[in-house]
Amino acid sequence: MFFRSIFTSAMILFSGSSVVHGANSPGCGKDLPRVQEPGGSYSTNITTKDGRERSYIIHIPSNYDKNEPVPVIFSFHGRTRTAKSQEKLSQFSNEEYNPNAIAVYPQGIKNQWQGDPSSQGIDDISFTLQMLDHFEDRYCIDRTRVYAAGKSNGGGLTNRLACDPTASKRFAAFAPVAGAYYQNVTEDNCRPNTVKIQCNPARTPIPMLAFHGTADETIPYTGGGRRGRCLPSVPHFVREWASRDDLGGKNETTTTNGGKVEVSRFGDHGEVVHYRIEGLGHAWPSTEPNSDNPDGTYVDATPIIMGFFDQWTL
Repeated sequence: MFFRSIFTSAMILFSGSSVVHGANSPGCGKDLPRVQEPGGSYSTNITTKDGRERSYIIHIPSNYDKNEPVPVIFSFHGRTRTAKSQEKLSQFSNEEYNPNAIAVYPQGIKNQWQGDPSSQGIDDISFTLQMLDHFEDRYCIDRTRVYAAGKSNGGGLTNRLACDPTASKRFAAFAPVAGAYYQNVTEDNCRPNTVKIQCNPARTPIPMLAFHGTADETIPYTGGGRRGRCLPSVPHFVREWASRDDLGGKNETTTTNGGKVEVSRFGDHGEVVHYRIEGLGHAWPSTEPNSDNPDGTYVDATPIIMGFFDQWTL
């Protein structure tokens, strides 16, 4: 993975549409911004339509060609974390896993995202769509292959993008990890296995891949009340996506690693997939130690996510 601490101070004011018109973006044929080169990661400041100054890190693949449209992967950090830590954790800039796609790591205001109980008045869905407008205008993007992943609160935002009527038409697939799927239900009224999950995607099916550890003490696998709000149980969250995608309740479940990893696939093509990892805490799954888990676990989430994304286009 390459990282360059060049900080681009260019201020960008966004405008754009929410409709995909063809695969190739208007940025095809344009040179990279002056300070950017293939193979590097760059921190960039931007200004959104509401006048806020925001930032993100963008990684340009080494084989980037301004005339060849490439996918884009958004990777959202967890609450209290940063874009830089998410780049290191999720490894989408590691070209052993991701040799072709542009990877983007947005920075949340106060290190958190829309959907967290303490996030007030911040529209991160709009922020994400405005970034996407800019990338499509500035880089050669395949607009049918835009994806979102995220950890914890960032996983919750990933789910909110999937549930949003506009964003769901622009992202091809989603992969939350240890997602915090807070619902607008008080902690006292929380029924984690039956809570109504607010979600209004504009298309079906929405491909969804969710990872969660059974020993997660931050966002418990069984759900429940937390910080005054309600978290659905992860099995309920997954079943609701299968139902929303009209895949029925039946699934194919397999186990690996002596039963420690359970994989449930819904739909004829595995449109909804859930990895249940026994004994894993609040962590991005990796067989090697990472900042979440010094001991590693049974599977590597990132190459699994890449394989899932590769299956789906708009």
